[in-house]
Amino acid sequence: MTSTDPLARAALAASRFGLGARPTTLQDIASDPRGALVEELTTGWIRRLRGADLVDPAQAAATGVSGSFTDYEGINRAETVAAFNKRVYAPVGFFERLVMFWSNHFNLSVEKASLVRAMRGVIERCVIRGLATGRFDRLLIALLTQPAMLCYLDNQESIGPNSLIGLRRGAGVNVNLAREILELHTLGYGAGYSEGDILQMAYVLSGHSYVRGWEADRNLNGGSDATRGQYIFRSDWHEAGPRRVLGRRYTGREGQLTAVLTDLARHPATAQHLAFKLVQHFLTDAPTPAMVDPIARAYLDSEGDLMQAALALIDLPQAWTLPQTKLRTPYELLVAQARALNRTWHDDDLWLLLQILDALGHRPGYWETPDGYPDDTAHWLSPNGLRVRGDGLQKATQILLARAPLTLPPRRLAARVLGPAQSAETAAAVRSAADPVQALTLLFMAPEFQRR
Repeated sequence: MTSTDPLARAALAASRFGLGARPTTLQDIASDPRGALVEELTTGWIRRLRGADLVDPAQAAATGVSGSFTDYEGINRAETVAAFNKRVYAPVGFFERLVMFWSNHFNLSVEKASLVRAMRGVIERCVIRGLATGRFDRLLIALLTQPAMLCYLDNQESIGPNSLIGLRRGAGVNVNLAREILELHTLGYGAGYSEGDILQMAYVLSGHSYVRGWEADRNLNGGSDATRGQYIFRSDWHEAGPRRVLGRRYTGREGQLTAVLTDLARHPATAQHLAFKLVQHFLTDAPTPAMVDPIARAYLDSEGDLMQAALALIDLPQAWTLPQTKLRTPYELLVAQARALNRTWHDDDLWLLLQILDALGHRPGYWETPDGYPDDTAHWLSPNGLRVRGDGLQKATQILLARAPLTLPPRRLAARVLGPAQSAETAAAVRSAADPVQALTLLFMAPEFQRR
């Protein structure tokens, strides 16, 4: 049954849709938990991420194709840390969760290439943040023409066999990006597309590339120092002529890709696929049509407006009644821990934060395959996984407490961040702990803190 306790609804909003409560969060949003979630979607300063050491996309791309490891890893690390700190101090964290969701949906692995390592975090900050509550076709087009995405899924040398360059070189298309667009990014696996559709999509994508470092150095293939690492459409690499994808005919050259992606974004199968994933991420590992269909309808009725999909998600009756069975991912857990302690990581200790995320198997950008980190509880729930969580949380607690003393005793902090969700067992364990580190580690390992 839906709780009428304002603090209980606030605690649910902060954990299910946010990134965990800070010491004052539950009191701050108790009067209108849903309103607090909506406010995050529409307030500029909450959405923006800025920093003096964060570079623009053009600089990141140029560094990715021509810089040293120190340079492009420095960009990657700065973005990872800035995003983590932004999430620690977000009012609730709903918008941050959406950014994380879409970033994982369009996964990029920094292990693929230096360009991806340099650009993954920059894309999240400069593209996904700006479009996470806009129309999905705009997000889709923007991300699939990013140099890092073209590199990650091997489209940079996808050449139409009958194009001018294809005939000269005897080259052909690469279907990797085409397959993932249909299977992962839009329609979803088993949504009725064929191998023929994948090939036609690959022809549409032919010629969509980026300027490699050597091309910029030698002014080849449209490259120059000014376009180093930038997206480029090479018309003489493109498989010209009309294409047919999912039974619809597309003409033109460069605009062909935009037309196909726009139609894919508005396809009913895409609406179902994205709605299912949103419910799976935020509510349950077993979405039902009663949960998925209202979000899919809101999405289709608004021509793919992700704001309307997010609002439909938090307006589901089940969003406020289902038990909290989803396990926080390790990354979410470390953010929630820092939020509960109301502090973030000192620059000197950031390498330890990344080391802990590595140990927990959830460092941003390190999932190698395009499907992104798994979103089901079973993947993260194992005896060894829980042991490593405990070790990681204990170490993180020691580091965070070493920088500044607690302003609240652990028992009061537990009451503040868990509210009515705190069990009698957790309260007793925290009270009886031998020292603050043990008390807080027990709090962070408690089921009501681990679950969302």
